[in-house]
Amino acid sequence: MEKSRYTYTSSDNKEENMLSEPAVRYGKSQEGITKSEFLAIVASSGMNLTEFSSLLPVSKRTIEKVKDDDLLSPQVSDRVLQIAALYQYGQEVLGSIEAFQDWLHTPIIALGGEKPVSFLDRETGISMINDTLGRIAYGVFA
Repeated sequence: MEKSRYTYTSSDNKEENMLSEPAVRYGKSQEGITKSEFLAIVASSGMNLTEFSSLLPVSKRTIEKVKDDDLLSPQVSDRVLQIAALYQYGQEVLGSIEAFQDWLHTPIIALGGEKPVSFLDRETGISMINDTLGRIAYGVFA
């Protein structure tokens, strides 16, 4: 099995995928992710640092000041991991990261005709996008 880019070694030396299960994601968000992990997630999203940072409860400048091995705050880590998990789910549902990125920039009737990307800056919006992807996955009108 291919090693996921979201795999990390937990404090008890277990290798875990930080996006696989909500409980694991919660634990990792409480611990914090490193700036290096954050930058890997940004790169895999297809967004640049400015775009991704605009979705977070912290400025791009604040993130730039953090050293690569230093941990981001639990609040920032949680939002980053929510977005990364959404991207993973979107890729599973739509077949590729490119298809998901295209979908994010397409007005969706189920979201009031808005583009899903405009909902990424709030937890409620991320949940709405997840629900919409779930409807697509199960063939329910979305």
